[in-house]
Amino acid sequence: MKKILTAFATACLLFVGFCSCDKNQGTTPVVKGEFSEISGAEDRTVAAQNVDPINVHFTSTAFWRVTAPSWIRLSKDYGLAGTYDVTLTVDANPETSSRSGEVQFSCGDDVRTFTIQQNAKVIEPTVETKSFSFRLMSFNILQSTGEAEGHTWSEYREKPCKEMFEATQPDIICLQECRRTQLNFMKSNFPQYSYFQYAKDGVKKAGYENVEKCDDDGIFQNGGHRDVIALRTNRFTMLDWGRYWFSDTPDVSSYSGPLFEDGGTPKLTLWLKVRERETGIVFYVWTTHFFPNGVNGRKQCGIMSVERMKAECAEDTPVFFCGDLNLAYEHESLLPLRLWMQHAATKAENADKFPTYTGFRTNQATWTYIDHIFYRNAVASTYKVVNTPIENGTSVCSDHFPIYADFTVTVE
Repeated sequence: MKKILTAFATACLLFVGFCSCDKNQGTTPVVKGEFSEISGAEDRTVAAQNVDPINVHFTSTAFWRVTAPSWIRLSKDYGLAGTYDVTLTVDANPETSSRSGEVQFSCGDDVRTFTIQQNAKVIEPTVETKSFSFRLMSFNILQSTGEAEGHTWSEYREKPCKEMFEATQPDIICLQECRRTQLNFMKSNFPQYSYFQYAKDGVKKAGYENVEKCDDDGIFQNGGHRDVIALRTNRFTMLDWGRYWFSDTPDVSSYSGPLFEDGGTPKLTLWLKVRERETGIVFYVWTTHFFPNGVNGRKQCGIMSVERMKAECAEDTPVFFCGDLNLAYEHESLLPLRLWMQHAATKAENADKFPTYTGFRTNQATWTYIDHIFYRNAVASTYKVVNTPIENGTSVCSDHFPIYADFTVTVE
């Protein structure tokens, strides 16, 4: 009972003290007191979210209280005389406009007010992810002149090549050693592609710069070897193109200079900048034919190719580089490509390891793996050496097997 009476008496004293009034002030209550010290009660601007707690430290000489907007939560909002730490927790601003609120500490007639300005909620732009998949083929089709007996183009190889392309349905085709008769064959039988080509032996007509024409693009009756890139027209459009030779004079058909002269013959690289029509994604395709001989020249092929791609393509741009490189994957001359790009035959989830060059030899132990597809900023799901029987078999299409890879390109 004594404890109850004591608590009642204390409450009465607090009530009387809180309600004391000055005779000249009518019934307005006046509580005498002050903050003998206070820190942390300053105006400030805070972030829209994840705001660090705000601590206000003070000593009051009498009853005190604090008020704030509902979005500023208080660890304590009143108390008697003494020393305190009150923590203010600012909720995240859900609005796209800024807001401000006053925080007021009062002790008697000592009132301390400060403002918290909170920034607006930042609406992060929606990141749209776009992707497309396609099949890229590389094929040294073997020129249609001077073939060995039993391997002539029109008599033995044309029909199985047609069947091979019909069976595999590539979206982009990169050809090496393509002569004029073979290019005309492709255009006649596969009009769904747009063809871009350049002859490794240069051109006769001065000022020839149209990669879509081939009327006068070689020094031989059949037009010389060409690098060809064929794009499925309803899926892709060509934005830009370029070509160079592995030479100290890369803009003309040559293999000049001490680092290239052991190559023995001009070798050309053709590239296209391409846009996928549905997504608008831009990427590059490069097709090439490295020197078949020499030491220095073949080393320079890898070095020069990577340097050219780095100069032309942004770091995050998808790039595809393929062709008859006349070298095994492990060869030191391909080190620049291995370091800067990925290799479809070694990275694709579903990949075979079959050799790509036969030389029309029947002894498989002599076959080698010299055709490659390199890439960056894409994902390869399948890599295939096309060696399945089609009519007479793809082994009669060329002295090289066609190779292809299925890719998915995704950009944000």
